Amino acid sequence: MRQKSQPEATGRIRSLLAPRSIAVVGASSRSYVGRILCQNLRALGYAGDVYPINPSYQEVAGWPCRPSLDDLPDAPEAVVAAVPVGRVPDVLRAAGERGAGAAVVPGGGFTETGAVSLRAQAEMTEVAAEYGMAVCGPNCMGVISPLAHSAMYIGEIPPSLLPGRVALVSQSGSVVEAAVNMGPRIGFSALVSSGNEAVTTIGDYLTYFAGDSATGAVALFLEGFRDPEGFVAGAKALRAAQKPLAVLQAGRSAESAAAIAAHSGTLAGTDEVISGLLHQLGAIGVDDLDELFEVAEILGHGRLPRGRKLFVVTDSGGEANLVSDHARRVGLELPPPSDRLVNRLKERWPNFSYIGNPIDPWGVDPDYPALYGEILDAAAGEDVDVVVVALDKVTTWAGENEVHLGIAAAEALIAAMTDSPKLPVFFTVPATGSAAPAVRDPLRAAGVPLLHGLRPSMVALRRTWWWGGWKPRSTPRPQGRPVDLDLSEGGPILSEAASRQVLEAYGIPIVPALFASSATEAIRAARHVGYPVVMKADVPGVAHKAAAGLVAANISSPAAVENEFAVLMDRARTPRGEPRGVLVEATAAGVELICGMRHDLVFGPVVLVGAGGAFAEVLHDVAVRVCPASPEDLEEMLEECSAGRLVSVAGAHSVDVSAVIAALSRLAVDHPEIAEVDVNPLFAGPGGVVAADALVVLRA
Repeated sequence: MRQKSQPEATGRIRSLLAPRSIAVVGASSRSYVGRILCQNLRALGYAGDVYPINPSYQEVAGWPCRPSLDDLPDAPEAVVAAVPVGRVPDVLRAAGERGAGAAVVPGGGFTETGAVSLRAQAEMTEVAAEYGMAVCGPNCMGVISPLAHSAMYIGEIPPSLLPGRVALVSQSGSVVEAAVNMGPRIGFSALVSSGNEAVTTIGDYLTYFAGDSATGAVALFLEGFRDPEGFVAGAKALRAAQKPLAVLQAGRSAESAAAIAAHSGTLAGTDEVISGLLHQLGAIGVDDLDELFEVAEILGHGRLPRGRKLFVVTDSGGEANLVSDHARRVGLELPPPSDRLVNRLKERWPNFSYIGNPIDPWGVDPDYPALYGEILDAAAGEDVDVVVVALDKVTTWAGENEVHLGIAAAEALIAAMTDSPKLPVFFTVPATGSAAPAVRDPLRAAGVPLLHGLRPSMVALRRTWWWGGWKPRSTPRPQGRPVDLDLSEGGPILSEAASRQVLEAYGIPIVPALFASSATEAIRAARHVGYPVVMKADVPGVAHKAAAGLVAANISSPAAVENEFAVLMDRARTPRGEPRGVLVEATAAGVELICGMRHDLVFGPVVLVGAGGAFAEVLHDVAVRVCPASPEDLEEMLEECSAGRLVSVAGAHSVDVSAVIAALSRLAVDHPEIAEVDVNPLFAGPGGVVAADALVVLRA
């Protein structure tokens, strides 16, 4: 049997999502999994051939049941292996021999431990590679394709699941279940519970959906990156296809398994690395499922905010204040209403007490259709990007009068925003439940997103606007051959003298310093670099000398130099030997930043910048990018944290700081034998930047 290429296997994902025929191996009238797989196909109205496979039954769900795949009249395009773990490889092999292009291995049994399941998974991977099959799972819920009326899914599919243009891919089966059972929200082109990804990975699915004409956006839930390179490639393919990708990853707070010595290694943790990577890829990062689903609701309608200026109409002064608070926190703008709008409403209702943005018309006129119609018609002409109705009285259990208000507001929003380039949005302030059909259905028919919950709704608007303004990454300019470095000192933690040489080799400015092996040499060095000076014991193997009492600052006389030399030498003595001497450094001035590099266990080298000095880890205010960092990355990093504001206040030049980050990025790519680099503090001022401390750590 010939070995099929990975692109060919990836292309077989279509056989997972829209197969012409499906064989359910392990179909049953009694067991839940064997039964629900067939019942779902009946309920969805699947038009292809269905072949239940089980020697114990004559029929299942009205379809004739056959003993084995070999007994089928035709080759199935897709197969579900609803059988015990040990039988899965044989089922896949038989399916491959019959010409099946895809398979789903649902349910439990495949865990991170256990010899039987591990052997079965390894064999399953080999079989899939041999026959070029796409395989969803193992340990998954399966797949659903509402547009194709197809499913190989082991949970019940309710009639409320809507077809649409958003593909949901999740390593967690429960997240797919949550989406399936959320009610008639977010139209899906496909839902994929990817499970262990033994064969077909997240990256394969993303690449497939980038070329799928029925899919306009992808929502992704991750528990870990099992194929980091594939994920990056898939995300780039979606961006190139102009299809938004929204990503929620759980478990970002997990500590790295690597021993981290530098401040920068501590600060560039899992959360920061993933956030930076998503920025680089132009993917929307979200923090919880509410945000993921609200973003998906906007993406599902195909229209995104052109900007971040909102005009909001509500029916509560208190909730209007909440809207204002959250808009400011997430970076949205609420410009004051124009004189035109104010005069128009005052002329219509002279006693309208306050006309602002948000606007609360409660009590102005009991004729709600006329009131909301007039206000929203006026709002459509404002200099904003999004027109919002924010109401909380539209749930299925609200009273008749309250629902009528929601209907009137929804109809007014639809009428006012027809053919407008501005994005109309309707959201409920509290996320108390689904909206009444009389409110929900007209909004969906008109292509108006219906969001739930104030903060998730605001975050969704802000981040979908960000997606449209993302700058494509340019390739960093080639810098020639790697710079030769002398790393013969050993390590893994280099002395500051050796660390300084590494920074200087890559053009990173560093304060003048001289090595002194005696008090007399230290006094001579201080006179040369100029008082006041900083003295540091030159000791390899110590990551943070200040914390160890091996740094003395603001030394302004020869007597003080002599005294501090003796103190530092005494503190630096260890049972392993005498210290070599001290570094006598000039004193730098400016705002204190931290720049650094470390090797992430998943994505390789990353660089960071943030507020530095003694409070770097306390403030934990950094921006991170995966190497190599592009010019756009360098620009955005300073904007994402307080480093950019500090540079501006100090009268320094951001280009000087960016040059240091770029040098660290190049260093990381050139020299994978270096695990971490810490430049803290990097002083920035009108005269430029200069590193006052250097720490280089070699990989074990």
